[in-house]
Amino acid sequence: MKSECTIIHTFNNEILLKADNCIGLHNKLVNEHDAVIGKITKVLGPTRDPYALAYISGKDSDIQKIYIKC
Repeated sequence: MKSECTIIHTFNNEILLKADNCIGLHNKLVNEHDAVIGKITKVLGPTRDPYALAYISGKDSDIQKIYIKC
């Protein structure tokens, strides 16, 4: 199962994400083709409405859609 994320901010190889559910430490991030492109390194904010800081392993700076693999 995968859940779509909203990209809040990008900086170099790190991105700040907002997701409705399924945020967990070290969860994998995938693109629309189910290729793994990174992982969540920190979970931030309140437990009901968390944000996540993620590290992107590739050099693809034009990422439009990201999903969290649950």
